[in-house]
Parts: sequence; structure tokens; C-alpha cells
Amino acid sequence: MMEPDDEDGHEIDEADDLDIDVGQDSEIDNDVDTDVAIIGSRPAEVRLDTEIDQDGEMDQDADVDADAENADGRDIEVDVEQRPELDQRIEVDVEVSEGDDGAILVEIDIDVEDDIEIESDADVDVQDDDENSFDASIDQDTESDDNIDVDVEVRDDLDADVDVDVDIASLLEAVANGDVDLEDYDDITSLGIYLDELATIDGDVDVVVDVSEIDA
Repeated sequence: MMEPDDEDGHEIDEADDLDIDVGQDSEIDNDVDTDVAIIGSRPAEVRLDTEIDQDGEMDQDADVDADAENADGRDIEVDVEQRPELDQRIEVDVEVSEGDDGAILVEIDIDVEDDIEIESDADVDVQDDDENSFDASIDQDTESDDNIDVDVEVRDDLDADVDVDVDIASLLEAVANGDVDLEDYDDITSLGIYLDELATIDGDVDVVVDVSEIDA
């Protein structure tokens, strides 16, 4: 007599005990670097105001509802949802003017806001049934959004002699991997659920102000 198979072809012994293992691994990596360079021999004063706000949140939830005592069969349902979300906003304001003492005044405001959220949910429902059945559903949704705004102002008739270069490199990456595996070992049926999420924000803000064309 052959044992019943689930929908994916896994064989489930009617008398097997059921072992459920849920593993969730979520990782957040957030890195922002800023660099300011002034080119030229003329005296220059740099006023730099940098504000970096990084927020990361991970929500992992596993719910197992097992109400199966009848050995005739089991109905096993697995629902998985994985949602990494990334949002980055970068604002750079550069103002170049001439101070009262004749020195070049460079004012730079850099504002970076990073928000990363990872939701990882696994729901397992095991109920008595007339026959063995197994159904698994994995829903993965990744979302990323970035907004970059740069404003440069050169005052005091210096625009012809001052060059301002703002270079921003922003990398947003969201990865979600999920695996549901049902295996039969002698008198134990093993249900493994393994969820892996990675959300990465890597930003570089480089500001170069070239005042070498201004006469000393």
C-alpha cells in the first residue's frame, strides 16, 4: 500500500509525527559617507553642517496553529510574506560667497534620511483531514524609493570663477529569499520554513568647490 503524497509529490506517512522548524534571518546594512574638498590657494573658510538620520526596523512574526490528533491525515497550509522596504532622501545645499576679510566662504548643508523596514511573517496551520495535503504560498514584495535634491548658489559675482561639483552615488538594494521544505524521515515528517531578507542602503556624497580661478 502506497502512502499518500502531498501536492508537490512529498510522501507523508499517516502515522508520522510532525516536526516544524521556522528560521528567520533579517539583516539591515546602512552606510552613508560624506566628503568635502576645496581646490585653490586663496584662503577659504568652510562651514559644514551634516545631519544623517538613519532608522531601521525589523518585524519578524511566526504563528503556528497545530490542531491535528487524528492520524488518518493532515491538512498543512503555509503562508509566507516578506516585505523589505527602503526609502532614502538626500538634500545638499552649497553656498559660496566672499567674506568681509576677502576670504572665500563655503557653506555646505548635507541632510540624509534613511528609512529601512523589513517585515517577515510565517503562518503555519495544521488541521485534521481525511487525507494528507500540503499547500505553501510565498508572497515577496520589495520596495525602494530615493529622492535626491541639490541646490548650489554662488554669490558676490563669483559665479564666473567658482566651480561647484556635487557627486552623489546612492545604492538601494532589497533581497528576499524564502524556502518551504517538507521531508519524510522514518517516523517523523519535517516541515522547514527558512526566510532570509537583506536591505542595504549605501550612499556617498562628495562636494568639490574649485576656487582656483579667483585672483588672490
